[in-house]
Amino acid sequence: MATSSIVNTLGAGSGIDVKSLAQSLVDAEKTPKKERIDAKIAKSEARISGYSAIKYALSDLKNAFAKLNDASDFSSIKTANTQPAAFGVTTSSTAETGQYSIEVLQTALAQRTASSKFDDRTDILNGGAAFTLDLSVDGVSKGSIDVVTDTPAGLVSAINGASLGVTAQLIDTSNGYYVVVTGETGEAQNFSLTSNDGTGTAVSGVSFATPLQTATDASFKINGLEVTRTSNTITDVIDGVTLDLYANSTGAARLDLNRDTSSIKDNIKGLVTAYNDFEAAMNILGDRDSDVEEFGGALAGESLLQTVRTQVRNMVTNTSTTPGTTIQAARDVGLSIDRNGKLTLDETKLDTALQDNFDEVSTMFSAGTNNQSIYSTASAGLAGDAINSIEKMLLSTGLIDTRSKSVTTQIAKYKEELTELESRMDKLLARYMSQFSIMESMVGNSNSMREGLKSSFAGMMKAYE
Repeated sequence: MATSSIVNTLGAGSGIDVKSLAQSLVDAEKTPKKERIDAKIAKSEARISGYSAIKYALSDLKNAFAKLNDASDFSSIKTANTQPAAFGVTTSSTAETGQYSIEVLQTALAQRTASSKFDDRTDILNGGAAFTLDLSVDGVSKGSIDVVTDTPAGLVSAINGASLGVTAQLIDTSNGYYVVVTGETGEAQNFSLTSNDGTGTAVSGVSFATPLQTATDASFKINGLEVTRTSNTITDVIDGVTLDLYANSTGAARLDLNRDTSSIKDNIKGLVTAYNDFEAAMNILGDRDSDVEEFGGALAGESLLQTVRTQVRNMVTNTSTTPGTTIQAARDVGLSIDRNGKLTLDETKLDTALQDNFDEVSTMFSAGTNNQSIYSTASAGLAGDAINSIEKMLLSTGLIDTRSKSVTTQIAKYKEELTELESRMDKLLARYMSQFSIMESMVGNSNSMREGLKSSFAGMMKAYE
């Protein structure tokens, strides 16, 4: 390069810009190769974006199935209680429709007993020495409570720390302090608490002999049948229903358990939307003429696209692994795929299925289970099996991520090819410049010889003249 510049400066060379000529020759060879590699990289990056789009669409579809894969998703009982101040009602997925007459006769109560009066919370008891409290429940000894801090406040801490089924509170009545001890609800939970100074003698000034409330069982009527329980939380009288008794009712209250399927219908409609959005995304990814930026047509002609679409379609069209007698598949609740590949819902058919075969609809979708693991080998129902399949597709070891990693590896190789191409072209440019420098030198020498001969001939002509 230095030689050609010198020759050109002296005006003895060919007059050609050899540097530009060399660069043009290199670019003529380099450009098409670089463009081909750049195109491969761009296409591969678009494929990776396409894989990400598939995963996003699958995630949305999984979320839609997740609203139908547990039996609890079909807990659709709506309660109507004419006396909510007397009792509360909650239902689970096993509750059935029905009408009940409920009359609360007596709520379950816990025994409550007050201690003797203390002048202050820090009064010294038992002469400052530790002592015990002996507890019996329904005439049976439950053990002793060690009172180390010999004050009324220490009494409370000792009783609560013993965890023997009774609790204590220190009450300031403005006319003295009292330790109020409360047991558990139920008639059989009546208790006695006596102090013991260690010799079997009661501690002076420490007694629990003032009754404030007597322990009783809960008593109520269900459809005219009287029932008793030790607790105010009743879980074993009506299947799938929990009653919380608050107070005596005014006569019999009416409890209606009615089926409310609106949320279930909304979740099934959500599945239809998610499926059709998934199909729309697959169409964009597979359309070579799509003008959607970043991933439109990114997976055109790729077999993975059809593989995923087929699997997802089967999730909706296959018979459930937990079919009923009448409701065996999504088609039996009004779900079907039309000729354009869209999922549609016949709401009339769905309403009939929910009305006449509700339990089978629930089992068909959820297998009657809750929170089933994707690693479980048990049948999970249509929605549960769909979630398991999608989860496996989304795993880092799944087909989609495997393809994406393969393409990422290929991009790295393409970039290595670009680096190698740049290196080869730099060497080629250097070779061209070296060759053109030699050519310039030869042309310069020829020009000098020509000028020398021309001068000699001119001199000879003058001599003859």
